Amino acid sequence: MTRPRETVKVLYDYKLANAEGKSIVGLEVTYLPNSSTPPHRHAGATVVVNIVEGKFLSGMDGNPPKLYDVGESFMELPGCHHTVGENPSSESRVVFVAVFIVDTKALESGYEALTVLDEGY
Repeated sequence: MTRPRETVKVLYDYKLANAEGKSIVGLEVTYLPNSSTPPHRHAGATVVVNIVEGKFLSGMDGNPPKLYDVGESFMELPGCHHTVGENPSSESRVVFVAVFIVDTKALESGYEALTVLDEGY
């Protein structure tokens, strides 16, 4: 059975004046109960996530998944393989803000390019 996916709202997108060819993009990401994202990477970006509502289960690079609560954060380095990303709750939603430092060129085909799903998804 396929689980529901997250929804994404772009909060901002700025080119970085002190880092030529790089942009900073802020996204608000919402997971309804039982939602998940298939295994993926983030287009060579560094990503910092801050949980603002609910509890989010995240596992990266073969490490055991960790449950993050409101106010907690985690970072994904370039090339990180995000293997678990889900809302384990059947009742509550999860909302977090994800901040990407990414090559501006990676955004040319749209914000969808920020999340590259593993083959087969």
